[in-house]
Amino acid sequence: MGTIRRLFIVLSIIMIFGLFGFVTNNNNEENVSGKPKITNESKQVDDFKVSINVEKDLNVYATITYIGEAAEKDIYHGGSIFFFNVHQQDGDFEYLGSMVQPLLTTTLIRNEPHRVKFNGIEKLELKTGTYEFKAIADFSLDSDDVLGTEIEIPVSKIEEVK
Repeated sequence: MGTIRRLFIVLSIIMIFGLFGFVTNNNNEENVSGKPKITNESKQVDDFKVSINVEKDLNVYATITYIGEAAEKDIYHGGSIFFFNVHQQDGDFEYLGSMVQPLLTTTLIRNEPHRVKFNGIEKLELKTGTYEFKAIADFSLDSDDVLGTEIEIPVSKIEEVK
């Protein structure tokens, strides 16, 4: 009787762990292609669409497009609409962009992308590797309530630098 009971307990444990193994394993995606996974190159939040572009010659720029109903929309931001960050995925390089303080106004025309270049990327002297380039649109909709109407829209793209 003791042997059957032990066998039943062992089989029950195996069944329980087996079921948990099947349940928890569905969301694991492996990158078996060897190519870097593409991250969100563009994103829409409310009436604004933001995208990042990384060209082969390391010409990096971000765009913001107002897609609302009005003909134009004023947005309020620091020295630039975008923070640009660079993180090496296969190394230890990291660059975090900074924002200058004066509050500026940019008028966005409906459905016309407003392009902002990542100036100074050549000074970073990126070595061969895989990098995540990130642009964070950081702006407000009301100059009298900058913090209360702040919108942040991050986008990023992974590229190999040769």
